[in-house]
Amino acid sequence: MGNSEPVAVCGSAKEPRYQALADILQNEIESGVYPVGTRMPSELKLCNRFNVSRFTVREALRRMIDNGMILRRQGSGTVVISKNPTKLFVQKLNSIDELLQYSTDTRLMVKNSTAVEVDARTAKMIGCEPGTSWHKIESIRYLDEKSPICWTDVYVLPEHESLTQRIGADTTPVFMLLEKEFNVVAEEVTMELFAGSIEESKAWEMGVKPTSPTLIIVRKYKDLNGRVFEVSVSEHPAGRFTFSIDLLRSSNMY
Repeated sequence: MGNSEPVAVCGSAKEPRYQALADILQNEIESGVYPVGTRMPSELKLCNRFNVSRFTVREALRRMIDNGMILRRQGSGTVVISKNPTKLFVQKLNSIDELLQYSTDTRLMVKNSTAVEVDARTAKMIGCEPGTSWHKIESIRYLDEKSPICWTDVYVLPEHESLTQRIGADTTPVFMLLEKEFNVVAEEVTMELFAGSIEESKAWEMGVKPTSPTLIIVRKYKDLNGRVFEVSVSEHPAGRFTFSIDLLRSSNMY
């Protein structure tokens, strides 16, 4: 596994050698030379193969770490954790309206759609009884075509299953599609965040190793009568999403 053929690394005034080396190694990861979960060659082997200094190798690897493609741990070497470079999506929240930024800056791609009766674990997360019927829409949210941000399972009521055909056609959020198509208005949105780990079937789609740590965000949308009509469960691999929230001191704290 891997590649040991000597390669000439040519830098330039605009592109230093460490960036040229990072580009070569990134291309090799993307093409499957170093699959997700495997170790990269040691610094010494990379120095010998590319005829570069240890500084050049370390700086190239640092840039790949910043891109979310590899992880370096003491005693474990350098491990490939993503097939593609990832971009960090930052959601800045100062108001309820800014919740829309998550959808308008990104695009959902539907992978599967099916009727389900939720199990006890999912029912607890959604906030319903086990065995309740929902329509589950499995999807991946992209910042661009090479940057999957998260895996998102959207649960809608069975009578709204036709909505699946509209998701991803543009950047309109699912809850707004529900309002347009079925006149169901979101009067309240609750959000829960907690840590988790991604299962194997989703991991390969996201380009990460199975059981990798994730940030899970559950959003529940309620109508005027307090009925939950949509739930989205989004799993963000580590390093691909962060919240930025500005808080102001309230006057009654003084």
